[in-house]
Amino acid sequence: MKNYPLHSSEKERDRLKMQALAILPLTESLLTGAGVQPESQVLELGCGSGDVTLLLASRVGSGGEVVAMDRDPAQLDAAAKRVAEAGFRNVKFVLADLDDFEPARTFDAIVGRYFLLYVASPEAAVARVAKWVRPGGTMAFLEMDFFRGVHSSIWPPASPETHQAIVFIGDVMLDAGINPYMAARLPSILMRYGSVQVQTSAPPQYGARSVELPLEAVRSVTPMARKLGRADADHHDVDALLARELAGRDEHTVTVPPMSVAAWVQLA
Repeated sequence: MKNYPLHSSEKERDRLKMQALAILPLTESLLTGAGVQPESQVLELGCGSGDVTLLLASRVGSGGEVVAMDRDPAQLDAAAKRVAEAGFRNVKFVLADLDDFEPARTFDAIVGRYFLLYVASPEAAVARVAKWVRPGGTMAFLEMDFFRGVHSSIWPPASPETHQAIVFIGDVMLDAGINPYMAARLPSILMRYGSVQVQTSAPPQYGARSVELPLEAVRSVTPMARKLGRADADHHDVDALLARELAGRDEHTVTVPPMSVAAWVQLA
């Protein structure tokens, strides 16, 4: 996707780690459904800073291999550092866009988390990826119910300014051209390749700091808002909003994140 809406920075990588923790159970279900096990050969699409890569490396073990692809060199560097620090030597990182990537072999499983959301044509992307799966192998993706996500529920209710900032995230991402219907679109796409298995989850986050996940996303889309020429690009002061929200909250705060859908299909 030309206009990837989330800024590549350490702050964004920290936010992604928070997000990864929130959806870890669903991600683990996805990888189990994909049949990722010791000695598996796996391709990860859009590895980002390596949250899923680490899970894959642990599952395939020393007898398997993970090929982790991403178009952002800073993200790949961050992922490679994390993988090395964890002691894994079974991951190969590839700097490439999906349109330019052509693997020299096939894989037991191809996985992507929040990847098709940002692809210009998800149907075409999946059709291309399917050619890289071995007979009996699996394609597995985890995507977001975008319109439910941009109105994340927070209790006690957030201030009007915070709510406006969270809605801003969705407006910027839509302007950037993301695919907002991937939660329903994903199973529909995969049905063309076989019997699809699906799980969904929107795990509540507890405690005052749970409001950080949606608010940090405001910071991450702000550079894209500037690039798109939005008049409200610098309207939201994330640090001030966080300070205000955290000051009035306690352990009774509950934040419900976007609903995510995990779907996988085994190819004949």
